[in-house]
Amino acid sequence: MKTRILTMIAILAVVIPCLIFGGIYMEGLILFIVAGGTYEFSKLADDRLPLSFVMILILSEWIGLYIPSRLVFAYVGVIDLFLLALPVWHVRFTPKDSFICMSFISFFILVGNAVQEIYALGPRYMTLIIVATYSCDSFAYLCGRFFGKHKLNERISPKKTIEGSVGGWVFGFLFSLLFWKLFMYEKEFLLVLLAGIFCPIFGQIGDLAFSAIKRCYNIKDFGNLLPGHGGILDRVDSLLFNLVCFYFLMMVVL
Repeated sequence: MKTRILTMIAILAVVIPCLIFGGIYMEGLILFIVAGGTYEFSKLADDRLPLSFVMILILSEWIGLYIPSRLVFAYVGVIDLFLLALPVWHVRFTPKDSFICMSFISFFILVGNAVQEIYALGPRYMTLIIVATYSCDSFAYLCGRFFGKHKLNERISPKKTIEGSVGGWVFGFLFSLLFWKLFMYEKEFLLVLLAGIFCPIFGQIGDLAFSAIKRCYNIKDFGNLLPGHGGILDRVDSLLFNLVCFYFLMMVVL
């Protein structure tokens, strides 16, 4: 537990200045998450992908972050077609590897673009998503530990309970409204209300989705870069889903 807390303090010491100062610092944080997540996903391939190929994938994702929004789908489509055809002439690269690479490249480019669009409106929005995500995550754990009796989805995550899930949603919602009251404007209430309702739900779905991937590949964590937390994807799984969720809400409301 001590290691987990110290790591979380270190994470906050990096993330908070990036949110405050933005610019190159925020871009660096996005690239770090994308690069680290890509590397962790690449280890799921049947035959470990060469580091040079992983670097090309990361470079492709980085370029995708700066592609105009109207061209993003075309750009991702070209990359996916290339990856889908790669097993034809590369014996060690299987169709299963193609689908893994297609999935995380498409997902990370989508998330990266969502982050930039959200942050362009102001750091308050990014902070709101983080508050909604990790207040839900923390209180789901606490409520499940002290009150949990009924399993949520034992096939995927044996320790998660319905009581923990409901408790996480309630506190995620309340902390979202508290953040709005303290740091945001009256006119932003509808967006915050919807975020408070949906982000705790989608965050938990994201957590379960990534847990299902780990269970499928029989691994405990995606990596070990963050002591006490596992890999980058183990720490941001809920957040990645919530960024996409909030981006959609933002497009509908604003």
